[in-house]
Amino acid sequence: MPTKRVHLKFDDYLGEHGVIYEDTVTDSVHSRMDRDIQIHGHWNHRYEDYYHDISGIRDWIRKWSHLGYQETLTDCVRVALGHLVLDEFWSEHEWEDEYDLMKRAYKSFVARGFDKCFFKE
Repeated sequence: MPTKRVHLKFDDYLGEHGVIYEDTVTDSVHSRMDRDIQIHGHWNHRYEDYYHDISGIRDWIRKWSHLGYQETLTDCVRVALGHLVLDEFWSEHEWEDEYDLMKRAYKSFVARGFDKCFFKE
């Protein structure tokens, strides 16, 4: 799995491309995404909780709805989806360097329509 630094760098990449607001604080989203990941065995099998898919992400962000505006909550959804895409690319694909990883993950993020996802109650 990528480190939090790499995830935060991808958030910067999303901000530079207008997917999220550049001043959105995303650290708590990554902390939540990493909280219930468990790795077992020498093959590093990963077991993820319910909150690692789109409906689960919306459920836990809905619990934060009193903390932010529509735009902030939308950024949280997009950051969480970016976290998933970056995790996937880190573990399943090859890349030349971190910048190449960011470009490839971003291309997949957009192809899946995650750049158009938004928070709604």
